[in-house]
Amino acid sequence: MAWSQQDIRARRDYFAAKLAAIKQRHDVLTAVESGKMDFILLDTRPRGAFAQGHIRGAWCAPVEELEALQGKLPRDKERVTYCWGHD
Repeated sequence: MAWSQQDIRARRDYFAAKLAAIKQRHDVLTAVESGKMDFILLDTRPRGAFAQGHIRGAWCAPVEELEALQGKLPRDKERVTYCWGHD
């Protein structure tokens, strides 16, 4: 089945918007390492895990509390979330 021009445009636009909305891992790591974060880094793990250790400068924002926290977060900065990581 051949893709129509409309299908191709729709998929291109979707992925372009998705890439624009997702901060790249390298950019986040570089900003954290330099201490020059131009975004709010939200650690979405449970509070106990956050208390045991977290990335310097991160805010504790457990997933189940995110909706309640929305009004307390600065609106003029991009928000980047992280949780458990596995490399």
